[in-house]
Amino acid sequence: MNQRKRQVLDSALQLFIEKGFHNTSIQDILNHALISKGTFYNYFSSKNECFIAILEQVRYEASLRRHELLHGNDPSDENVLIEQIFILMQLNKKQNLVSIFEGIFQSNDTELRDTLMRYRFLEIEWLSNRLIDIFGEHTRPYTLELSIIFFGIVQHLSMTYHTLYGVAVDLKKTVIVAFRDIKAILPEMIQTNDIFIASNSLQLIEENTYYQSVTKEMVIEKLTGFQAELAYDDDHEKGSQFTQSLTEEIQRKTLRNAVIEALLKPFREAFSNTLHEAEAIELANMIWFFVKNTQDAEQQSK
Repeated sequence: MNQRKRQVLDSALQLFIEKGFHNTSIQDILNHALISKGTFYNYFSSKNECFIAILEQVRYEASLRRHELLHGNDPSDENVLIEQIFILMQLNKKQNLVSIFEGIFQSNDTELRDTLMRYRFLEIEWLSNRLIDIFGEHTRPYTLELSIIFFGIVQHLSMTYHTLYGVAVDLKKTVIVAFRDIKAILPEMIQTNDIFIASNSLQLIEENTYYQSVTKEMVIEKLTGFQAELAYDDDHEKGSQFTQSLTEEIQRKTLRNAVIEALLKPFREAFSNTLHEAEAIELANMIWFFVKNTQDAEQQSK
């Protein structure tokens, strides 16, 4: 993502927070970002698409940080999962997105409401799979419903706490409490085998989710282009070295997944708080998807 596009997204997000999404016009964004209408439409076909791009950036960063947190740790560690869940909540709070979400869900904007629901489906599916890591394969029939219950608890605890006490709830504590509650619910579900939402309903969720198809050629092209940008910037020697190392690893005939995964976090951190930060996050996330898809394909072929 180039600097100008990042500038447009930052300006748009600030206006969405200050004025509300529906009260912000494209002209407002143009004036705030000091760009022409042609420049805006060069990046986005509509205000909705601009907002969706903001959501995608947050999702990319959350996905990447969750992977970094899991790397080298035990997938069955409950504390790791709690930290992973908390990451997206932190990012949404940091970007002040929650109030924007509420406005969209109360509106008649079908496109954006469907988009937010798609992200909810992605989060439900992710948690459902992670709960299997925590509780074991025998819990697979129950984890979809358990994930939905978890997010319901978090949402209503947060809303009720704010209503009663007039202040925002401690999100980390809410996650911990909700996780405690679903742990208590799970044994009863297993004992009675009383499932309200069956695990095969996950197929309905998958039909409503989007998975980016990432190829080796795409990753190499992105890395090469990013490296070319860095050639004009003397302040990113360390980041350039990580970029080159990742390119060489991806170009190998046989991928060394452990090496690639170990490089991703320092690669991202090398560009933290720089003009290249957003692009580095997006690129690292693409590489993670590529590695994961490659691993899945290898497992299926065995």
